Amino acid sequence: MRAETFLKMYRVLEGLLEDKYGNSNSSVVMDYINDPDSEPVRQRLNLCRELRNLLTHNAGSDGEPVCEPSRQMLDDLYAIIAHVQKPRPAKNAATPVEALLTAEMDDPVMPVMQEMTAHGYSHVPILSQNSVRGVFSASCLLAHLSQGGYLNEQTRMRHLGKLLALEGRTSGRYAFAAADASCAEVSAAFEAHSSRNNRLMAIFLTQNGNPSEPLLGMLTPWDVLGKDD
Repeated sequence: MRAETFLKMYRVLEGLLEDKYGNSNSSVVMDYINDPDSEPVRQRLNLCRELRNLLTHNAGSDGEPVCEPSRQMLDDLYAIIAHVQKPRPAKNAATPVEALLTAEMDDPVMPVMQEMTAHGYSHVPILSQNSVRGVFSASCLLAHLSQGGYLNEQTRMRHLGKLLALEGRTSGRYAFAAADASCAEVSAAFEAHSSRNNRLMAIFLTQNGNPSEPLLGMLTPWDVLGKDD
């Protein structure tokens, strides 16, 4: 019977998710539904969850299931299991470089700030020959002004100097990862550096995770953890 097969495979799914989330205070399936990684299968998973509850908590007078899962529902469950088993590539969750707001050292600051305000950007990679050489953010500008710097139409990114550097920042950290990194790997990196004084603001993807390589995309905690960055 398909009902028995469906329930057996649903238990397989729960086992995979228990390995993923450990001792959860709620349903591991609900944990996964709320995980950004489930987005491609979320709707089908929710239907499978409802069907599983129906099959588990209801039966006819003879103990038979009240309904029989369709072949499509069983196929959907197999597809969901395959999705959970296959690591999701981080590049699928990243914003590609073509869609990022970027700048170069000789670019004027004010137009970049206007673009940031208009589109809600918080971090602007500073590129040189397509490689990341720094990051501009509102905190960089505030530090620049607090140190006696000026801001006018002639102010260029290079005038902010070391405030753009990736290292030694007080407002957060940045890291690099290879293009074939998984979402699980970058999620772990964000979780490991989530404290206020050691917060990882973004991860830049390059071919081999080398900062000197051309930028391919950028990830924030929101992209993989569903958190504001």
